[in-house]
Amino acid sequence: MSESRSESRGLCNCCFKFLISAGLTVLIFWISFRFIKPRYYIVSFDRPTTNYSSLFASFQLEIENKNRQIGIYHDEIALTLLAGPNLSSPLSHFVVPAFYQGHHKTAEKPGNFSGISDGNRTRLARESVFRVLANSAFRFKVLGWKSRHHKVSVAGDVEVDAEGKKTATKGIRLSSSAAVVAPVVPSTFFLYALVILT
Repeated sequence: MSESRSESRGLCNCCFKFLISAGLTVLIFWISFRFIKPRYYIVSFDRPTTNYSSLFASFQLEIENKNRQIGIYHDEIALTLLAGPNLSSPLSHFVVPAFYQGHHKTAEKPGNFSGISDGNRTRLARESVFRVLANSAFRFKVLGWKSRHHKVSVAGDVEVDAEGKKTATKGIRLSSSAAVVAPVVPSTFFLYALVILT
């Protein structure tokens, strides 16, 4: 009788330890693999104030991947330069080619807003505030697993001085609403955790 009770207690203890270990493993995976959206910054912006016939605006876009264990596949990033009333009139466009970004990495993408029409060159030369709009989509990569596409549409206002250079000393973050995607742990992780524990 006593032997059966000790066996029963031993089995309960094993089950309890297994559940605790499984819970801790899932928690560790959740902390390590919670998905944070990439962050976009305009770190430099220069609009020449001379030679209106070939006027353009050069910039550098910086993209941060704050995820420690998660890479990001970026689709093409379509950038639009806006000015005028309510910063709603498009002046030029630029496309950053698709690329892969490793975990906890920062990507720097320089470019030029060129091909500006004659009617917009004077506006570009005179405006002191511009809006940069970025539209794209991306996928997270964890081990061999890729997430669905997540669309992103962010924008930021860039103020320039009399020489056409960005006045802000720090990078201007292009913002939208939420910065963190719901931390859904793929079922592959649960299976992986069970394999480790067994």
